This record gives sequence, structure tokens and C-alpha cells, in this order.
Amino acid sequence: MVALTQNIETRAELGQLLALLGLDAVFYFVVIPAGIVDPDGFGIDQGLPPSFSARLVAILAAALMILRCGQLIFMKTNAEGAIASSGGDVPGSELDLDQPSEGLATRSLAGMAAALIFAFAIVPAIGFFPAGYVLLMILLRVLGETRPVKLLLPPAMVMVLVWVLFEQLLSIRMPVGMLFVE
Repeated sequence: MVALTQNIETRAELGQLLALLGLDAVFYFVVIPAGIVDPDGFGIDQGLPPSFSARLVAILAAALMILRCGQLIFMKTNAEGAIASSGGDVPGSELDLDQPSEGLATRSLAGMAAALIFAFAIVPAIGFFPAGYVLLMILLRVLGETRPVKLLLPPAMVMVLVWVLFEQLLSIRMPVGMLFVE
């Protein structure tokens, strides 16, 4: 019975991943060309084209999804629920099927809602960096973190790293928001 449940869950996850890969392809081949226009004659000597970061994110997301699909296809589940490869048991990978993950769907929906609000409302209003900080704090809270230090410091560190990478190293300017435009 456990193997049947695992097989159904594996097929469901594969279906979801394939749907997401399709959406990623639409993003890469339709949304990016339609929404981000690279200037004519834009060369690498002038920096990276505006569509570079969006294409990079789409490629990395697709790679992660393809790797997970490969993991699901080529790894088998034994009767105890532990994932086993052809070489034997993988240590530390026991699945506790008796305890359903309560609140997972609610947390996922809350995370998606926060991301959509981030993308369409908060970033245009206050800019990428303050909005990113707020989004990361909300996502940590949705995942169950309650300690104030853990809610404040990691998002700040991530946003500093993003600022250094995009603004300083790659010279990609992130949106500043309507509140801070003069």
C-alpha cells in the first residue's frame, strides 16, 4: 500500500513539474521577448542585455525541475517508504507517511500570494530591495520562523548579496519604486 501511495505521489509530482516546465518555456520564449526589449546592436562590451537576468532565472529554474524529474524517474521507493537507488538505501531519507504534512497547501498558497503581491504591487510602489526584504521576512514567517533575529537578519543579508551581485558586479539596475522617484 505504501508503494502504491508513493507511486501516485511521484506521478503527481512529475505532472506538476512538467506543467511548470511548460510554463517556464512560455516565460522564456513568449513573456521575455514580449516584455523585455533588448536595444538593437547591444553588444557584450556595453554590458549584459536587459533580458539576461530573466533568461538566466528561467534556465536555472528549468534545470532544477529537470533534475528533480530525473530524481523521481530514476530512484525507486521501497516498501518502508525510504528512497532507494540501484546501489541500496540512501541514508537519512526515510519518509514519514503516517504523519501527513499539515498546512503544506496553506503555506504554499500563502507563499504564492506573497510572491504575486510582491511582484505586482510592492515592487512598483517601494522598489525591489525594500520589497524583497519584506517578501523574505513574510516567507520565513510562513515557513514557521518566529524568532525576530531570524526574521530580520537573513533577509537583510540576502538583499545585500543581491545588491552586490546585480547593482555592483553586473550593473543591472533594479526597480526603485514610485515612492523614491524624484
